[in-house]
Amino acid sequence: MAGSNDIGAIFMGETDGILEFAETLIVEKTDTYCSELQRRILISALQGERKTYDQLAEECGYSAKYVKQDVAPKLWQIISQALDRKVTKLNVRSMLEQQMRNGSPPRANTSAHPVQPTNGIPEVPIVTASPPPLTTHQPAPNSIAKANILLVDDRPKNLRLLTDLLEEQGYEVQQAINGTVALQAVTLVHPDLILLDINMPDMDGYTVCQQLKAEPRTRDIPVIFVSALDEAWDKVKAFSAGGSDYISKPFKVVEVLARVENQLKIQQLQRQLKEQNARLQQAIHELQRLAALDELTQVATRRRFDAYLLECWQQAMQTQTPLTLMLCQVDHFNFYGSDGHHEMGDRCLSQIAELVKQTVQGADDLVGRYGTLTLAIVLPQKVASETEQTAQTLLKQVKNLPMPGELPGLTFSIGMTTARPTPDVGLEEFLEGCDRNLQQAKSEGGDCVVGA
Repeated sequence: MAGSNDIGAIFMGETDGILEFAETLIVEKTDTYCSELQRRILISALQGERKTYDQLAEECGYSAKYVKQDVAPKLWQIISQALDRKVTKLNVRSMLEQQMRNGSPPRANTSAHPVQPTNGIPEVPIVTASPPPLTTHQPAPNSIAKANILLVDDRPKNLRLLTDLLEEQGYEVQQAINGTVALQAVTLVHPDLILLDINMPDMDGYTVCQQLKAEPRTRDIPVIFVSALDEAWDKVKAFSAGGSDYISKPFKVVEVLARVENQLKIQQLQRQLKEQNARLQQAIHELQRLAALDELTQVATRRRFDAYLLECWQQAMQTQTPLTLMLCQVDHFNFYGSDGHHEMGDRCLSQIAELVKQTVQGADDLVGRYGTLTLAIVLPQKVASETEQTAQTLLKQVKNLPMPGELPGLTFSIGMTTARPTPDVGLEEFLEGCDRNLQQAKSEGGDCVVGA
């Protein structure tokens, strides 16, 4: 005679077989998959456990009302539909065993019909029209279906249930059993969305969310709190910690999927908006750059030069550092007369401007077009000896600039002034002094530098 342990093992083996048969039958007949919670209820019934729905709900972390009024009734409904007969918690094992012995699936019935028992008294008709499926939510759009979602919950059963639900919709799912693991996980793989439980040991969900929002790298990850806490204050605290949404347990599958998809859509729109803003800022900067450049010479415009000279003047006054200004004009430039060659003149000016830019290459230096034939050079924090050497280099390079045909070479006249700005000396006086030095250089025949 077999011992009690052997009998128990045989019983468990039979239960596993019946469970597998039941799940296969349900899928074939109703195209529905049992949730983890429904599977636990079915196992309890098949094993003959004398556990109430209240006890099962407590074990699985759900409310008794949710189990009794939603999960369990739907389970018996889909099994009744699959077997084409009334199934309850008490008779489910015998019904499934009988079906297994028959060896062939029952034929689906779509209308009410009387069942004639052996005693000849007709029973109440059974309506076997298909009930609504457990999950009616449509799959997520392709644009967000591959989103990576991090689940944080200290209950493995909750993690398993949500994982199955989300993976069925095409999402990639990570799991974290507590807050510490979750914070480590986000440093390795950046999730698109986090579903976060509140009541967890060591570190609650509020703290986890606050730490995520404190880090620049993770602050933009949307967080949906999933908790059995349903008081208004709990939700206010969740949003204050940085949460984007809140789902109360026991949750409905359709609600979870809808809120997940909504947050992913919002995040996608925010990313698109940031990308558009970045492109817009880049376009604005490019327009500003082009607006600050003279079209012919590709050096700074007069307006840009004036603004930059004022900025450098004020900075030099604050730091008590030197500021040098050069005004350079081409000598005997006859291309723009009534009989001149304007196109050739434009090319010469463009070449001269390019030559000056290549010579003056300080990070804070600026070359601008001051007048038709005059270029201005701003040299912050440069003393007279440095700028004198730069000016002499410019004279030589302009003189050596090749000219087309038999045209004579060009020369430069340069007026230069260096000062340490003080409150009793104005910018206008500084600029006028540099212009006087330029006029003096021209009056001396050009091809020289005047200034100190």
